[in-house]
Amino acid sequence: MQRDKDVITEATLRLDAAAIKRIREQQELTQLYVARMVGVTTDTISRWENKQFPTVKRGNAERLAAALEVELEEILPREAGAASAQDVPRQRRCYWLLLAAATVAVILLVLFGVRQRRQVQAQRVLPSYASAGAVIPVQLRISGSDHGVVREKLPVGWHFVAAVPPPASVDERSGVLRWIIHSSGNMAQIVYLAKVADDAQRNAMACFSGEVTARNGNERMRTELIGAECLVIDHINWADLNGDCVVDDDEMLDASYISENAPDLPLDLDSVEQLWIEDHYYWDDSGGCFKPGIKPSAAPEK
Repeated sequence: MQRDKDVITEATLRLDAAAIKRIREQQELTQLYVARMVGVTTDTISRWENKQFPTVKRGNAERLAAALEVELEEILPREAGAASAQDVPRQRRCYWLLLAAATVAVILLVLFGVRQRRQVQAQRVLPSYASAGAVIPVQLRISGSDHGVVREKLPVGWHFVAAVPPPASVDERSGVLRWIIHSSGNMAQIVYLAKVADDAQRNAMACFSGEVTARNGNERMRTELIGAECLVIDHINWADLNGDCVVDDDEMLDASYISENAPDLPLDLDSVEQLWIEDHYYWDDSGGCFKPGIKPSAAPEK
């Protein structure tokens, strides 16, 4: 028997398109940034915001909520639960009744002073590419912790340049950076600059690793930094996320967002703007740098 199109299976969820767009704009996040965090294309994000893909897999919905830094329920239609409850089997209705009772019990515990445990979330945002010897920005976002210690390990041969806020310690030999964060439960953001090894091999992968040891009251939790872990060494500017030798408007906005959130960092945004203004750019082998415009063709042999 064919399933009714209005019934949402356990594997999919219906999205609130207006809520997704509103939250993303309030957070000042670009579609490109959200797409990278979820692992989809910007076209998919646009379709979600315009009701062209009304339902998605639960995993994508959860990653979308994490990228927007909200709870999953905030990007789902408020009436979805009531509408679907009329069509689900009796067994599922009992399940939801039991779940509602459990929720009430949790609320009562909170009212009597039992502290709810918050899940610590820690994400790393990296460029897709970097050239040997370049200085690139890395973003770390930590939420759900009153205070804790962030530990980040750079790829072999890389060097720390600067950070906002400054790290509590830097071990140049091992490439380990540490921060002590105090966020009072709000999201803590760290932006740091790292210099790629001068002898980094082209087309090789450079990988990061890190973790957060956090404490909420008497609870101690440890979680790994998730999100981007590796980037590709190539003759591609760090702001060019898709590697097409063009810094487009969305990519320029992402680069500007990093600079605005860490204005004291020595990030060379002017050179990125030059590549953006000229549309295309290329790697100049003789100068060992990026130049705006189309790469000149080799002179014909006489």
